[in-house]
Amino acid sequence: MKKLIFLLILTSFLLIGCGKKEETSKKDVLGMSWEEIEKNAHGQTVSITMWGGSKEINKYYDEFIAPNLKKEYNITLKRVPVTDIRQPLNKLVVEKEANKVNGSTDVIWLNGENFKFAKTNGILLGDINSKLPNIEGVDPNALRNDFGEPVDGLEAPLGQANFIMITEIKNPPKTAAELRSWVIKNPGRFTYSNPNDFVGNAFIRTLAVDLLGRDDFTVEEMGPVWDYLNEIKPYLWREGKTYPESSEKNHELFASGEVDFTISYTPSIVENKVALGEFPKDTYPYVMSVGSFTNNHYLTIAKNTQNPEAALVFINYMISNDPQEEKMKSSVWGDGAVTKKLKEELFSPQLEELSPEVTEGIKDEWYEKVAKG
Repeated sequence: MKKLIFLLILTSFLLIGCGKKEETSKKDVLGMSWEEIEKNAHGQTVSITMWGGSKEINKYYDEFIAPNLKKEYNITLKRVPVTDIRQPLNKLVVEKEANKVNGSTDVIWLNGENFKFAKTNGILLGDINSKLPNIEGVDPNALRNDFGEPVDGLEAPLGQANFIMITEIKNPPKTAAELRSWVIKNPGRFTYSNPNDFVGNAFIRTLAVDLLGRDDFTVEEMGPVWDYLNEIKPYLWREGKTYPESSEKNHELFASGEVDFTISYTPSIVENKVALGEFPKDTYPYVMSVGSFTNNHYLTIAKNTQNPEAALVFINYMISNDPQEEKMKSSVWGDGAVTKKLKEELFSPQLEELSPEVTEGIKDEWYEKVAKG
């Protein structure tokens, strides 16, 4: 009996000791040398929670990133697809409140309002950029602000996006007034994804810059925008009674010939889909006269990550030239690079992204003042 009690006490101390060691490891990982981080990452599995709605992006991770990460660093990549990144972020908030040390994810792909939500709720690991050797090769403009929110080293840029219109018609409308005239003259041939989709949201913001005459507006000032969208609503695809849930659905409508336009944040998507025979051969991208919203998307690490070393090595690899160059290919992803060596010229003029308060507010106001009307 005494022997059994002694074994139970010993086991308890060992478990407590392991827990403290694990907690200390996570807390101190940003204080380690890069050599230590790489050594500890060897043999680990790292998860990335990400939007999984693109077969091209999924293929890029599964067939290029995963095998190369395994070959070079002996790290196994686990891709966790979601439809809405806010859901896993909410879960991390719950885990934080419950003091859960072993979190549900390691790396998260996000930007904009989701980054601000994660930052505000204190669920991110910390200043990861100060530890990444490859951060020196990244465009410094991408390290400053994310939709107006200071990055503070909490996330590393993965790619660059540029809002575009896509069509095959000649002399397309380039102002809000021209678009209204075109839509009314061509009923049923235009639509846009609802603003819960970040691309559809950018379309509405672009109209707002045109209609309001400035790019520093608040949601409360967008009355003319809702009036405009309600005016063209009866002339939209399916009379505006329904809207594509994503830009991918918009692409499908364009590809099938149901509408004459689609929208995207990835200019090179046109070349890829034309090559695949999905878009008509004369399809091309262009920007509205007021300009193109331009932003970066990022990788960050959860505060309660189970594999902080592997997460850091994975992100450092993702901002190196090889994976950046691969995802630039229109046949792979067509995403803009963030490294100084590969960074391309974007469509001009460029518009700086608005605050998360505006992008989030547009979702609710559009639903109340346009979709429900």
